[in-house]
Amino acid sequence: MAWGGEADRDEMQRRVDAAIARATACHMSDAKWRKLLAALRELDIGPLRWKFIREDRVFVQPVPPAHAVLERTLGDVLPYPYGPFREIEWVEVPAERAAGVVEALATLGQFPIQRLDSGVRVVGYTW
Repeated sequence: MAWGGEADRDEMQRRVDAAIARATACHMSDAKWRKLLAALRELDIGPLRWKFIREDRVFVQPVPPAHAVLERTLGDVLPYPYGPFREIEWVEVPAERAAGVVEALATLGQFPIQRLDSGVRVVGYTW
């Protein structure tokens, strides 16, 4: 059986689309994700925790450099090379590096922020 073929990619995308359709609200657009990532890069806060749709794992990776934040996707960078912004479930600034993040983001616009014991989380969806 061939893996990674067009049919496999289509099926994976269909499942992601179905998962997103079950969300009760979508809070982030591509433009808001780009704006958020630019702000977090400027704050130089270190690695983020990343969670993606239909993925159980949480990844720890730095904010991508500016050249790797494309119009609708991440570039060729971890944690999700060429992954669409719409597939980001949330990103989180760990608590030990979260001082001032909420206030800095508030000056840029309204972001869907959750303050948790683990850190400051910006959510893409409400389920």
